[in-house]
Amino acid sequence: MPLYEYYCAECNGIFELLRPVRQSSDPQPCPQCDSDSRRLMPTDFNAFVVRDGMPRRIPDDGTYWGLEGRLKNPLTTNDPKPEDIIGFKAKRPDSTILSDEERATPKPEVVVRRREKKRAKAATGDA
Repeated sequence: MPLYEYYCAECNGIFELLRPVRQSSDPQPCPQCDSDSRRLMPTDFNAFVVRDGMPRRIPDDGTYWGLEGRLKNPLTTNDPKPEDIIGFKAKRPDSTILSDEERATPKPEVVVRRREKKRAKAATGDA
């Protein structure tokens, strides 16, 4: 049985129920306030097509994927042909690119301190 979501206008709540398909559009009582609730229609939609025996997401730009990245042609052996590999150049976000002014400013000097071990004080006590 499929899982459906219902909305209760009285208590502004959403709840889920396992219902048969033929009863999915019938109003259901809210588990909190017992008023009739209407079914919510799903807003997410995922689609795919099958090409060359493999599921593909829509939109499909006609390329293939391998361990090396995107490929122009499907894999027929374990190693793709070098001419089939589509080059990928990662673009850095603009926020990480330094301006000329930032490059010209001198970098602050890094100060390294020696780490000193803490010595435990000898306990002196009268016995």
